[in-house]
Amino acid sequence: MKHTIIAPVSEFTGVVAGVHFADGKAETDSENAVAYFLRQGYTVEPASSETESNEPPSDPSGKPDGDSSADDKSGRARPRSKPKEE
Repeated sequence: MKHTIIAPVSEFTGVVAGVHFADGKAETDSENAVAYFLRQGYTVEPASSETESNEPPSDPSGKPDGDSSADDKSGRARPRSKPKEE
């Protein structure tokens, strides 16, 4: 889940814990970063649903469309066939 992080210094622009801030605000879906910001006194809010709905749905396989080397149901990669010898 995305979160909006608000820095204690409203003009801050830079990177903290791998999260890029601009004018004191940033967004992240890293739960580790969110935990860090909470411990350090940053304001952490759930990101608006409008932001989340603009993102394309992610492919759970993590593979590009049309990848012909798809894994079989066992989770192992299928062997590729050898080219024919002439």
